[in-house]
Amino acid sequence: MYDNLLSPGKIGTLTLKNRSVFPPMGSGYVENEYPMQQLIDYHVRRVQGGCAMNIVEIAAVHPTTKSPTVLGIYDDKFIPGLAELAKAIKDAGGVACIQLWHGGRQTSGKPFGGQPVAPSAVTNAFIGEEPRALTIEEIQEIISSYGDAAVRAKKAGFDAVEIHGAHGYLIDQFLNPYTNKRTDQYGGSIQNRARFGCEVIRDVRLKVGSDYPIILRMSAVEHVKDGIELADAIEAAKLYVKEGLDALDVSQGCYDSLPYTVPPYFYPQKVNVYNAYQIKKNTNVPMIVAGRINHPDMAEEVLRDGMADFIGLGRPMLAEPDFIKKTMEGNADDIVRCIACNQGCVGRMFKGLGNSCIFNPATGHEREVVIKPAEQKKKVLVIGGGPAGLEAARIAQIRGHEVILLEKDVALGGQFIEAGRAPHKELFAKTAIHMGYRAYKAGVDIRVYTAANEQRISEINPDVVIVATGADPIKPNIPGIERPNVYEARKVIVSDQLISENHVAVIGGGLIGLEAMEILSFQGKNVEVIEMTNEIGKDLEMYIKPYVFGIIEEKSVNIHLNTKLIEIRDGSIIIEKEGQQQEMPCGAVVIAVGAKSNTSIVDTLKKLGYEYYVIGDAKEPSKVLEAIWGANEIARSI
Repeated sequence: MYDNLLSPGKIGTLTLKNRSVFPPMGSGYVENEYPMQQLIDYHVRRVQGGCAMNIVEIAAVHPTTKSPTVLGIYDDKFIPGLAELAKAIKDAGGVACIQLWHGGRQTSGKPFGGQPVAPSAVTNAFIGEEPRALTIEEIQEIISSYGDAAVRAKKAGFDAVEIHGAHGYLIDQFLNPYTNKRTDQYGGSIQNRARFGCEVIRDVRLKVGSDYPIILRMSAVEHVKDGIELADAIEAAKLYVKEGLDALDVSQGCYDSLPYTVPPYFYPQKVNVYNAYQIKKNTNVPMIVAGRINHPDMAEEVLRDGMADFIGLGRPMLAEPDFIKKTMEGNADDIVRCIACNQGCVGRMFKGLGNSCIFNPATGHEREVVIKPAEQKKKVLVIGGGPAGLEAARIAQIRGHEVILLEKDVALGGQFIEAGRAPHKELFAKTAIHMGYRAYKAGVDIRVYTAANEQRISEINPDVVIVATGADPIKPNIPGIERPNVYEARKVIVSDQLISENHVAVIGGGLIGLEAMEILSFQGKNVEVIEMTNEIGKDLEMYIKPYVFGIIEEKSVNIHLNTKLIEIRDGSIIIEKEGQQQEMPCGAVVIAVGAKSNTSIVDTLKKLGYEYYVIGDAKEPSKVLEAIWGANEIARSI
């Protein structure tokens, strides 16, 4: 079924064993510019799972872009550490490539004690530091640094280099008219704006030789005012290829349109494929494309239809390192699919925690998170079939325990099923069902529509009980809360035609409240959000916030911060802000003020004297990452 995906492919003089590429995602596993052992293990695990080529993340080509958390390749002192990484990838059976990078205005000057440099003095809001315009002499020095860095990569044993010309970094800054205001030979026409990138490629080719593979990553569209459009990218690609490229790797976006760089769940699957194909048709080199291609069926379709030649599987291989191996073995249905939540990968990395995956706590922790056979086999009872319960049950069963799971409802998945009813989150629900499938396939005795009670627990007589009973929505004790026009947010999300009233107040500006806001606003309702704190969306990932805030602006949703709900009346609510109360007209009220753990079964377990552990939202309401990771840890320890 996957003849194209599993067939060999060539990039220059390289032959890749299949069409998969692990793209250069930042990992957070760099310390003082050197690769950590975690970075080596992280790459090796993807190779062991069948990946054909690993492109190691950004490596700084010049001191004016260095950072303690970015690999260094601007000096010979970095060669030994990089050589260890390249050798590990190759010894595991993979092809090793590394990405050459200069951040320009999209990097801070603090690590090198200076000012960021760029084509022009145009500040990036994300970085917040005004850059200075490069002189011609400095431009030539940086161009030369790319070629010197490529030589170091070759000496370190990397099989290829990828030049980072995408995502608003330096090469892209020269290409884009909104960041390039120069009037010399590096500004103005697209030929001039592409000159810097062309000269970088030329310098790299001159220094590494004619047979060493060079790839360029570029953005097809910038998604900012006066930024490049697809037609510009096609013209630039033609110029770049003439300088001696062996492949292109097409993406989109920049720091000013950040979500496009790592597209979250609200962007379509195969989000970059159309752009990649348009550039591919106008050039004569192989094309790599990534962007929400999370199943072999999609990868095969892209390759079969000639839209691209290689598939970048970044987040999909964080979720499922055995993506290719399972495809080869005919077990594609077992692949854990990335849902593009960006919670475990880039979300963690930008918090300085190192990227990983909500479904795979071993990502980036390959040596610590190891599932070992249990020394003593036990009968384990898991109460609750949400993500935490399913993960705990599956891991315990894999370790050799006899596991029984009780779920009081008719379906597995818990609140993740409900989350799948929110806009654009259909894959969340499918993944929750898949967690149930994985637990069942592992051998867990799953009993749905079966509530845990004293009699059933006693009959099972387990050695250990894992409580994963989740959390219930908080119902605040305020006057009017029992009125018929008061709704719980999750029910609004699950049944999106629940509310007939036109003017709706959503109480609570967290994730659940904002999802209800989105549904209601797109129904044409007049929505107001009441939030007690000084910020909405505190629990949203940074890649998700621009989308949500965009809806608020588009639909003219009124946001009331530092505002407390006092009373619900017939046709209005009483709110309080800065000690002053006022009445606000309102037809319906949606409550989204958080959740409280459901641990009622714990008293029964204490009475019966069983050893037990509480996990997931039953322990503390939190995100699904904490629920699954905590469940995994407990199940590995029993």
